[in-house]
Amino acid sequence: MRLILIPFILILTVFPFCAVDAQELKIDIKEKTLDNGLKILVWERPSASRIGTRMFYKVDIAAERPGTVGLTHMLEHHLFKGSDLAGTESWEKEREVARKVEILEKEITDEKNRNRDCFIQRDVFEELEAECTTARLDSLEQELLAATQYQNSLAHTTWYDWAVQSAGGTNSTASTGRDWMKFDIDLPANKLELFMWTERSRIEHPVFRHFEPEKEVVVDQIRRYDNRPDGKFSRVMRSITYDAHPYGWAHWFSDLTRATREDHWEIFYKYFIPQNAIIVVVGEVDAEEVFEIAEKYWGSWQKGRPSPRLRTVEPEPVGQKRLLVEAASGPAVAINVPMPAVGHPDAAVFDIIAELIGGTGGFLEDELIDRQGIATRVGASAWTSKYPSHFEIRVDGRSNDQLDLIETGINSVLKNIADGEVSENEIRAARSRLVLNMSRSLDEVGRSAVVIGGMESIYGWEYLNELPALWAAVTPDDLSRISKTYFSSYMQTVGHLKRSEQAEGMASFTSEKVGDRNEFGRHDSSLLNRVRPGSWAFGGPVGEYFLDPVLKQPSAMFKKTVTEPEGQNIESGVTAASENRVMNENEENETLAIAEQPWYSPPWMAERRPAGFSEPMPVDHYSKLEYEALDFTLPSAEEHELTLENNFRAYIAEQPLLQMVQLTLFVESPERFEPEGKEGISALAARLVRSGAEGLSSSELNSELNRLGASLQVQTTRNGLRMQSIAPVESYEEVIHLIGTLLARPDFDSAFERQQSQYVAQVNREAENAAVQVRSIFENELYGDSHRYGRRATSASVNNITVDDLKAWYDQYFHAGNMTLAVSGAVGRSDFSNAIQSSDFSTLRTEGLEMGSTAKELPEVQSPEGIRVLTKDIDTRQGHVMLGHVGIEGLPEDHAALEVMHHILAGGGFISRMMELLRTQTGITSALFGEVEPGLDTPNPYLWRFGGNPGTLVDGVVLALEEIRKMHETGLTEEEFEAARTAYIDGLIPGSYETPQKTVERMAHKALFGLYPYQSPQYLNYYAGSEDQMNALRQLTLEDVNRAAKKYLDPENLIITLAGPIEEILEPVSDEVKLMLGL
Repeated sequence: MRLILIPFILILTVFPFCAVDAQELKIDIKEKTLDNGLKILVWERPSASRIGTRMFYKVDIAAERPGTVGLTHMLEHHLFKGSDLAGTESWEKEREVARKVEILEKEITDEKNRNRDCFIQRDVFEELEAECTTARLDSLEQELLAATQYQNSLAHTTWYDWAVQSAGGTNSTASTGRDWMKFDIDLPANKLELFMWTERSRIEHPVFRHFEPEKEVVVDQIRRYDNRPDGKFSRVMRSITYDAHPYGWAHWFSDLTRATREDHWEIFYKYFIPQNAIIVVVGEVDAEEVFEIAEKYWGSWQKGRPSPRLRTVEPEPVGQKRLLVEAASGPAVAINVPMPAVGHPDAAVFDIIAELIGGTGGFLEDELIDRQGIATRVGASAWTSKYPSHFEIRVDGRSNDQLDLIETGINSVLKNIADGEVSENEIRAARSRLVLNMSRSLDEVGRSAVVIGGMESIYGWEYLNELPALWAAVTPDDLSRISKTYFSSYMQTVGHLKRSEQAEGMASFTSEKVGDRNEFGRHDSSLLNRVRPGSWAFGGPVGEYFLDPVLKQPSAMFKKTVTEPEGQNIESGVTAASENRVMNENEENETLAIAEQPWYSPPWMAERRPAGFSEPMPVDHYSKLEYEALDFTLPSAEEHELTLENNFRAYIAEQPLLQMVQLTLFVESPERFEPEGKEGISALAARLVRSGAEGLSSSELNSELNRLGASLQVQTTRNGLRMQSIAPVESYEEVIHLIGTLLARPDFDSAFERQQSQYVAQVNREAENAAVQVRSIFENELYGDSHRYGRRATSASVNNITVDDLKAWYDQYFHAGNMTLAVSGAVGRSDFSNAIQSSDFSTLRTEGLEMGSTAKELPEVQSPEGIRVLTKDIDTRQGHVMLGHVGIEGLPEDHAALEVMHHILAGGGFISRMMELLRTQTGITSALFGEVEPGLDTPNPYLWRFGGNPGTLVDGVVLALEEIRKMHETGLTEEEFEAARTAYIDGLIPGSYETPQKTVERMAHKALFGLYPYQSPQYLNYYAGSEDQMNALRQLTLEDVNRAAKKYLDPENLIITLAGPIEEILEPVSDEVKLMLGL
């Protein structure tokens, strides 16, 4: 099979309000329900021979109960650990010890329950149950430890990632929302059967390997978000919003840390039945072929008893609830109100309200930021859910003294809506943006599958096609009625977060940037504006879903010891039940009645009625699957390029049936050349470009965008500016003219003071973020004060910037030769050419003017000598690590070897050595990131970073150093080499060209910066893209890769930055390790 990139055709029609008053979205899904109730949804559409495959299970919040809250999410993690067919050296060897592990843990649970009073926590200020032990309990736990160590020694727990990445799979992940669990993978179109095999193996006979380390991974995921000192505020806000419904339940560490295997089997048996399963496949496939393969793999899965329904209904509020919290964060005001579930006649109105009041140019920004100047960021979101949930408003303020004013301002905006002071044009603009956002979410096959599967899980996929008409039907009267009904003071839960005086050195919010490298747990009010239909999974987790208190050992921990009463009979063992005996007297669909406390044991050792799969797996191992070969052909940049007389370059990809246009503009406005003392000028210039132009104020710009039904966002990276817009096809020419005007005739004077003030507030909050502090310390040590990368933007440096400085910066960098544009949509090349040549893009200068104070010569970066450890004491619940040395400048000749080596060391997600060791095997961290991005004009660092439990953080550093040394000395194995190279050639690189917009963006980025964009989907980092680079990968040898390991890794000369509660981090470290690290 030859894979040729073809124009993307999406069965999607969007009519902007400026043309007609209705908007239509049509997704043509083919569906089939097997006899056992499993549903398959297929969207046949062009996709560059890639498919998005998703497995959804209707495991909603009803699956949990007090004591097991958060374990549905934890079960998702354990379902990656393999089965009897995969993930083990030998199931024949492992089976008996696996049985023993299950039995021992059951006995431990019984022993603890037998002594339940001993575990009661009587201290108000402790987070975990009391420690208690008995002689029998100690003995059982020691026996369990030995058994699990042997079982884990047989495990190959990253089997799944090796299987899918080696087959060209990308975007491998999973997530648990409030209303479902899903498993994700994008694959070459010819590898559909691999998806079916791996997903069936996941749930047919799962085996929980590395159970305790994976529990710690889940704890650490929650711990990451608790680095924010406003975490408890966010958690309690959600909790008190609900009186009865489990949507308000938090994930408590007293539950998570004490979770047992049996707790997970209980959820598994109740909810993992074919009636709850949904398979979604999107891309270049034949639906009938999908149905046939699904029948082969899933048709023999026998029905189970219907899962328990959630009977709890949230009562109507009895009055306003209020929360006041003081923390080293904020200030902020939050207001939650109830909103109905998906499918309710009022639900669509909430989407319109969120779009009207949140985001750039929304009512809250106009009132609280632009008019009153008392806020820095605003956000609003409607959480579309299976059950009634809540609508959220959050505003970040400037001063504690203004919190009441902010609350009053929010309510004044809501009152205006209630009074009918919203125009039809404003409503049309909001719904146009909603439809365009939904359209964009259906562009990529993976995101499409999530949108479809999420809606099917909570209501029915057909509702996606109904949403545009529901939005189009919303009137000012509807808005008024909803505002009066749901947003009154009586219905509100109001929270004030006051900033404490002890805010110095605390983790807090950080800014939103493209590829934010500091994302250990970002959150600010503006992130709520990303929660829109399509861009946030329907029924997914709420923003603060994992913002719960972290595990904290009590300061005066003690253990109670219980002496067994004399004569008490303690069982010496458990007789294993027959594995194969079946309760034949029960009919296939009859429920098994029991009259005793059940023991939920694994399906491969339980006495049970006929259930599970009645037929064996069609192929007993995924390695035996056979596929037709694919031949990937890269697209030609020359075929897409359009160059104006002033040297402005644009890249266009036509999509005839996609009635929207996407535009991405790149400007090389490099942070590395910012003048000393004026750090932050690049980002401030970007903010001002988005703020208006000569004769066009910020409010007029937003009004014009509303009229055109378009969106416009500006973001910054270390190398420059990225401006993105989505517009209806009927108005894209005017949007091009508008963007051209912003770039050619910016107005820096009118909005300067306001934007400078807002940016200062953002910089101050960034400086408090723990991850930002870690990187700042690391880069200052690596680069020094004389290098721009050794200095960060501060409030002082931003306040030092003048309007004349910005104009000089603009004159130097905002010219035609320093910009590129990527465009895709239902637009012809000639029409686009006419539009851009008649716009202000054609008036841009060909070259820039030199800015006298800018230093173009950057200091040389010296490699560190020896291992240098720097520490920063920060009051966070999680510790942070960044270690590394000088990396690369530009793309080296042996880039392919470097890529493949880095992929196996740290960049390949779960198949990487460091990730497997620090997460899968030890649970020290939930995520490890490796960066080896080519620098422009100066080297970027080669670094590794992770966070985790302070008590085991240095253990992670030691293990990381060992893996770096091992890679440096011995390199890759042949198996690793082949798997990594295949992952690039068949997966990562073709996936980069999945859509026309991705394709032209890569071309535009390469033309401007000389490099393809450095991409980080999850943990994978890659930047190859040309035919020469592809050939380099094809011709690569293992020897080449191992030479690169010796060349680019320098394990004896590293900078290591440790941040967090330093005393807690260093207390368990041995003298030997302290000596080795120089601590």
